[in-house]
Amino acid sequence: MNKSVIVVLILAGLLVAVSGSAQQGPGGRPGGGARPGGGAQPGADSGLPVAVAQVSEQSHSITVGGRLEPQSRIVHKISTGGFVQSITVREGQQVEAGQELLTVKRKDDVMELYKPVPLKARISGRVSEVMVQPEAEVNAGDSAVVILGTEGYLLQANVSDKDAFRIDVGQPVTGQTAGGQLIRGTLLSRSAEPDYATGLFELTFRFPNSQRVAIGEFVLIDLPIDRVRGLFVPREVVVRRYGKFFLWIVNESRVLEAREVTLGQVFEDLVLIRQGLEPGERYLVRLSGREREGDPAPDQPSGTSSR
Repeated sequence: MNKSVIVVLILAGLLVAVSGSAQQGPGGRPGGGARPGGGAQPGADSGLPVAVAQVSEQSHSITVGGRLEPQSRIVHKISTGGFVQSITVREGQQVEAGQELLTVKRKDDVMELYKPVPLKARISGRVSEVMVQPEAEVNAGDSAVVILGTEGYLLQANVSDKDAFRIDVGQPVTGQTAGGQLIRGTLLSRSAEPDYATGLFELTFRFPNSQRVAIGEFVLIDLPIDRVRGLFVPREVVVRRYGKFFLWIVNESRVLEAREVTLGQVFEDLVLIRQGLEPGERYLVRLSGREREGDPAPDQPSGTSSR
């Protein structure tokens, strides 16, 4: 056998080996190549996840806003006419209830027979404004010192009559400042009457004292309304057929059952099931569109659909 014949035989053997290798998929299994796009093999839908129906509470929300005010603001006034003898506080200073703010020398005390009359703080807080000067003449009833209480903040906001009576007075709330700072408080009250010119009701919120926020900051508050408690499922798992709605239920025999349901309110991507589903029942949460009555269903739930 000459060399040219040997070369031809070797090349033929290599071609056969390459052809045989091309017929095998990953792992050496004939025809086991992946589907275009990585799709699952036919029949893999038997592993669709299920969820357990559980009762939860959902609500819609509205957003209101306003500026933080001190919970108390006391204007301290002169009790007797005379001349300001001394001022013992300054703006921004923290004071305690009963602390002396200033003293006034009486006008009729030409012989200096009387002690100066002190003006004392009625609350603990921070001095916001000093409205008199030393040796200035003052009269009884004149405003002298303003003190802001530090026990907390109030915020007032307005809502329409459409929403006013769907809000629970006394509920806890969370506010957010423009800088992203979160503060927690309470909805104290809703006005008994609206502003008849605008039709808006006034809400009053209270927030505890905090070093993280300041008087005058603008705060936004999300208020839940239309609270509903019941069984909610993702809207995409509800199937519409012939004008009716169905869920794919996993029954006690662990097979699929198309169950007619009655729908209620929608909350974002969840819908209330009024009839046709009971707490603890299992249903499919990912549909392929090829489900059939009596198909086997997965054994383990993937979790609940309520949030």
